[in-house]
Amino acid sequence: MNSTILGLAAVLVIGLVALPVLAATADVDIRGGEYIPASLTVEGNTTVTWMNYDEVSHTVTSAGGVFDSGPIEQDETFNYTFADTGTYPYGCTLNASTQRTPMQGVVIAVPEGTMVEENGNETGEEEPARMTLADLVAGDENLTSFADAVGKAGLAQTVLNAGGPYTVFAPDDAAFEALDNETLTALLNDTEMLDTLLMNHVVRGNYTVEDLMEEANVTNETVLEALTGDSLNVSVADGNLTVENATIVASDLAADNGIVHIIDVVLVPPDLLPLENVTAENETVVENVTAEGPEEERVIP
Repeated sequence: MNSTILGLAAVLVIGLVALPVLAATADVDIRGGEYIPASLTVEGNTTVTWMNYDEVSHTVTSAGGVFDSGPIEQDETFNYTFADTGTYPYGCTLNASTQRTPMQGVVIAVPEGTMVEENGNETGEEEPARMTLADLVAGDENLTSFADAVGKAGLAQTVLNAGGPYTVFAPDDAAFEALDNETLTALLNDTEMLDTLLMNHVVRGNYTVEDLMEEANVTNETVLEALTGDSLNVSVADGNLTVENATIVASDLAADNGIVHIIDVVLVPPDLLPLENVTAENETVVENVTAEGPEEERVIP
């Protein structure tokens, strides 16, 4: 009898060992020049598959160079497994010449076992409410314009809510007021451009002012990489800490998933064309059309 029981136990053990491990998967559709969903939160070690349903080619290219699909043709797919937790903004490089910013998406990989269920409760034990970076920004009276922009953008709000840790260099209200009305209106009406602008103010990791001062003093200047992949130069001038052409006016506002420093200038990425330049070019074209006649109209894009 004992030998029979032992035999059955051995069979069960072998059967359990032989069972395949079910890997976590998630899908993103590429339709109409958009990633659907544009924001995706997954647990670590999840394989995400992008499927292109458009007739034109697209790419899935991460801002930090972590992954790059190359051209994906219609009905083709691209897979990537997110082994490490973190936030991975990505976009399509093929339509960058026809749009002011490429298609944008973001994958946020959280530790395994921490995904939120549909009822809003975490799969483990309940934890006290968290003060996220998005919450902190929304509650600061000096950041109302930045908070409004985060709310309108979508991806940036998801990043500040679920990702991290991050250091956010948030422009104050006066910095947004310094932008001309046409520029500000256009930004608020273009969520892709707005997301690019906002994520240019966010870097991975927790950097207090003391950390930044120490690094800048040792090397004269330290370089941080924003979530857009662009570089932000941090230096010390006359005892003040500057980020690009902005000065930090309030510092070390702490949230559960990062730190906020308030700055006095909006940091515009180098590849995001200033709207006033676009307006000036358009006005020049109109003048040429008036002066040269109908023939000039044929060269207007």
